[in-house]
Amino acid sequence: MHRFWHSQLQSAAPRTSLDEYSRVGPRRVQLLSGVSGMQTFILSNNHWICGNRTMTPEKLLQSLFDSRVQASASSSNQGRHPTRIRVLQALQKGNLCIPDLAEKSDVTRQTAYRAVAPLDEAGLVRERNDCFTLTCSGSRILEAYLQLDDEVTVDSLARLTRSPHQQWLLRVLKEEAMRKCTLLDRARDEGGPSRTTIHRIISRLQEDGYVNHQSATYELSESGELLQESFEHLHEIAAGAIENRSFVRWLPAELDSLPLEALENFELIHNTPDQPHNVLNAFVSGAGIDLEAFRGMGAIRSPALDQAYRPVVNHTPSVTVVFTDEVLFQFHGDHRFVDYAAQFDYSAYLKDGLIRQDARLLFVPGPIPLHLAIYDDSRVIMAPAPSTGVTEAESTALESSDSCIIEWALNLFSAHLEDARPPIRVFQEHAATLIGDKNGQERLLRSSTPQKMAR
Repeated sequence: MHRFWHSQLQSAAPRTSLDEYSRVGPRRVQLLSGVSGMQTFILSNNHWICGNRTMTPEKLLQSLFDSRVQASASSSNQGRHPTRIRVLQALQKGNLCIPDLAEKSDVTRQTAYRAVAPLDEAGLVRERNDCFTLTCSGSRILEAYLQLDDEVTVDSLARLTRSPHQQWLLRVLKEEAMRKCTLLDRARDEGGPSRTTIHRIISRLQEDGYVNHQSATYELSESGELLQESFEHLHEIAAGAIENRSFVRWLPAELDSLPLEALENFELIHNTPDQPHNVLNAFVSGAGIDLEAFRGMGAIRSPALDQAYRPVVNHTPSVTVVFTDEVLFQFHGDHRFVDYAAQFDYSAYLKDGLIRQDARLLFVPGPIPLHLAIYDDSRVIMAPAPSTGVTEAESTALESSDSCIIEWALNLFSAHLEDARPPIRVFQEHAATLIGDKNGQERLLRSSTPQKMAR
């Protein structure tokens, strides 16, 4: 859990030169002249790289809270939040291009460009069609920030993210109260801060009310415990966002309940140029097992999936699958599917979605953010759906048997199931829409035709 503490106490790696980064890829490398603290951000192959090291949870939190780059263009109330927090707040309301993002965040355009660089690198935001959108990890870390206790200030968090020694000290004092001599001995044993550094940090923490000194013993105050716990919670979310960026950066903000800080026992499956169907194959192979229950969501129709999951639908005791309306129309454009649906009871299929007893196909009108397959409520595979903007080459699936992830997936499935309808309802609604459009066009035509004046 605390493995990052030791790495943070090591000396920083030497700065990598721009010439080295120019070899990342054949495309043009654009250097942003602005700096965030001592960081420089480079755009290479449409991917942000932190110029002095790759993005880490500590660097991400530092970029979020460090007030040295948080100049506000005006003295509005928004200025109380760091710039990058204001950027995330602005994107909560919808996708924004840089000029609009700068206006909503109350900063200059140049500052807005600098602000989104580390957010994009960490997967908190994503660029699409020259606009930025908030991802589930961006929404999750924003929520954690907004829930901070009033006794935990942004300045104290900023200092903490910049100081591995302060992080070490707070962690040690959270474990137990200590005399200074004991602190010094432990720091020496663990390669921690020096005597002078410990004295300086403790003095500042005492001034801020985070450390108490009683009976020659140092201990965290209630505010100090809140500060340390808040940092660890934010760090866990940041670590989950960065580690799983290839997957979570495609998930929309409304999926921010995904427990990033609790992701365990999972595997990420990536498509590659040489193997562009790895994600599809993961779903196909998942169908080749004996099941008692299957639940799924999908926004595409694939011949490979049709073939793989036909036995699941035919033989699994309990099956419920939710598709989009678009998939329903694709099904009914194929006579083979219609013939298959008619084998059991076509009227039951139309009326209740029953493709056979205890196997239902239902449909939702809106986009589905995830392809989802839940096997016996004990294993799940999920991948971003096309509505997120993901391309086949960039697609990544997550496969897990972790109980937290499965519970989250079941809740997501249940939420979409509430809006799902059987085929006949979809056809009726679609027909009503078409009739309504036709009547509207006729009314528009009549209104545009000159009428005889009444005598």
